[in-house]
Amino acid sequence: MADTTQRIALLADVHGNQTALEAVLADADAQGVTATWFLGDLFLPGPSAAGLVALLEARHPGVWLNGNWEGAMLEIADGTQPLTGPTVVYLAMLTQYAQRQLSAAQWQQVAARPFVTTRRVNGLTIVAAHNSRLAPDGRSLYPSQPQPAFDALAGDADLAVYGHTHQQLMRPSSQGQLIVNPGAVGQPYSPWPQFFKDQRAHYAILTIDPAGRLDVAFRKVPYDISREIARAEAANLPYADLYRHLRETGETITHDQALLGRINRERGYDRAAQAAFGDRS
Repeated sequence: MADTTQRIALLADVHGNQTALEAVLADADAQGVTATWFLGDLFLPGPSAAGLVALLEARHPGVWLNGNWEGAMLEIADGTQPLTGPTVVYLAMLTQYAQRQLSAAQWQQVAARPFVTTRRVNGLTIVAAHNSRLAPDGRSLYPSQPQPAFDALAGDADLAVYGHTHQQLMRPSSQGQLIVNPGAVGQPYSPWPQFFKDQRAHYAILTIDPAGRLDVAFRKVPYDISREIARAEAANLPYADLYRHLRETGETITHDQALLGRINRERGYDRAAQAAFGDRS
């Protein structure tokens, strides 16, 4: 059977934000996409877990990767990450919250997903990663970083797609291969203040015709941020006030050790995290 034109919705970094994902999927339908690829970081710090899995499962993604946040969740759950430091306690509380929504089978599927994979579409070889080929986290592929890291991601593929940085990007490798980041569905970012004000949900569409000719379209989709905040508060999300701040401003608190340390002590999250994951005897 002859190849047909493929229109792939390229999604990354939902971070628990179901309202944004719903808006992006509706927009993708309106754009006539034929496939969905997800590049990792589906969960945390937002309130949704099972709902996000159901939305993606209904799309039968051709690529479904883990991100560094899934990696952190798995390490906390299996005991390889000691519960030391305010950020780890923060992640532990949110991991417990998400795990309660997921079935045992769904959690096993999370554990089995890779951080990187390769696909071939209409003659194009495409490497898909959450970040680099070697690690799902780190800053080597932030847009302002030197060229060698991008060349390593591309390798011998025609096209490389990745997430993690939360910024939309398209650039060539040194050899002319294409590297694309669709930005973040649930937590967009820009270091430029004027663009950071725009908190619409990001994604991209790859169009690949039967001859392997490629077009890339970046999309930004408005969604009801107040509805997402209401979802978090109604669901008793841990750190719901911090999530409200994130949604209203785009500003993260993940590495604010002083703030998280104070909140963890005041709300008993240090003890709760130890009770949930600390006893490995």
